[in-house]
Amino acid sequence: MLMRSVSGIRGIVGADLTPEVVTRSAAGFGTALKGGRVVVARDTRPTGPFIAEAAISGLLSVGCDVIDIGIAPTPTVPLAVTHLKAAGGMAITASHNPIEWNALKFLGSSRKLLSPAMIDGIYRLADAGPIKYQAWDKIGQRSYNDDMIDMHIARILRLAPVDARAIARRKLKVAYDAGGGAGARYCTALLRRLGCRVHEIHCTVGKRFPRGPEPVPGNLKDLCAAVRRFKADIGFATDPDSDRLAIVDERGRPIGEERTLALATYWVMMRTPGPVVINLSTSRAVLDIARAFGQRGYTSKVGEANVAEMMRGKRAVIGGEGNGGVIMPELHYGRDALLGIALVLSLVANQWDCVSDISQALPTYFAAKTKIPRPNDLPRRLKLLATYYIKGRVDDRDGIKIEFDDGSIHARPSNTEPIMRISAEARTQKRAKGLLAEAMKVMKV
Repeated sequence: MLMRSVSGIRGIVGADLTPEVVTRSAAGFGTALKGGRVVVARDTRPTGPFIAEAAISGLLSVGCDVIDIGIAPTPTVPLAVTHLKAAGGMAITASHNPIEWNALKFLGSSRKLLSPAMIDGIYRLADAGPIKYQAWDKIGQRSYNDDMIDMHIARILRLAPVDARAIARRKLKVAYDAGGGAGARYCTALLRRLGCRVHEIHCTVGKRFPRGPEPVPGNLKDLCAAVRRFKADIGFATDPDSDRLAIVDERGRPIGEERTLALATYWVMMRTPGPVVINLSTSRAVLDIARAFGQRGYTSKVGEANVAEMMRGKRAVIGGEGNGGVIMPELHYGRDALLGIALVLSLVANQWDCVSDISQALPTYFAAKTKIPRPNDLPRRLKLLATYYIKGRVDDRDGIKIEFDDGSIHARPSNTEPIMRISAEARTQKRAKGLLAEAMKVMKV
């Protein structure tokens, strides 16, 4: 099943995501940009080279000049767009999806954000045109640039909340698990620039991912063991395109991807407070942190583009998603694992407490989550949920979310997989599991 959403166009290579689909979609993007230069990067999936060639062909065919920056994190692309004065960017990555998937993600820059409406327009062009292919003497040209790593790191080190001096003084021991992804080169370089002693795990790029691509606790056993073995102060893990960041504490225990944004937000609120934006599926702990500093918190539909659009409208200083995605407009409007690393290390270096203690001191909620194949009668199932919990606070912007004083339930179709996600959050694990079980019973799934 080909998935098209604010998160891009993605599918299983050879089944749904074919060279024809890729080329036409890229040509639609180039048409929407009305030519100009486009930055293209990819993650380390084995299908990346040929998908990149098909996408670049589509861009060249409509007159776009392509700057190919090779294997690089997705968050490097919008920074490169601005740095190289390009019209837009494209990341070829299926992010956390299994290795048989790949995708195109369309990106703007910090100055020209692609809204969900603009992304929908790209899809309409790909479907029905008009796509204006250029004559032989007006097609675009391709160039290469493998020098974006220093630019990305330099931009992060200039951010007001990033305390590089404090991090360097601590000489923190960090275990880092790249999962064989694009962060292997970039994140390790950042850590060493910050003066950390780095132990690398799965930082070799191969034909297969050495662990599950999503940095969830079940995929981080090697990282947990390495933190304990080398007595690291903290462990970090990223997904294949390095826009999601997971943390393992000093005892070798995953603290949950939701805590990444909570820790980063807490530090930013201490240094440069302002409004905060999260998506509807992100833990309310982040909103609690914002309120504790006297700041407003807002929620958007799930999807990086939706979060970014609201962040711009609310002039938020930080935001993101509970999958480990941290966004800071001072840098750019995309999730950035390198940014998350720098903010979390700044917090740890200044607090002089271990990661587990800092995390436990923040507002804590427990989550229970599941996913099922997307039902054919999804609207009816969601309506059952809204009707049953009529006394709760119902938000139908993205599936159905029911808010209670002590927790919440959220059921929605995924933007990136043919599934429905169902999650519950509460002050206790028992309550969260109870809410999830009740929600599944109500929806008859």
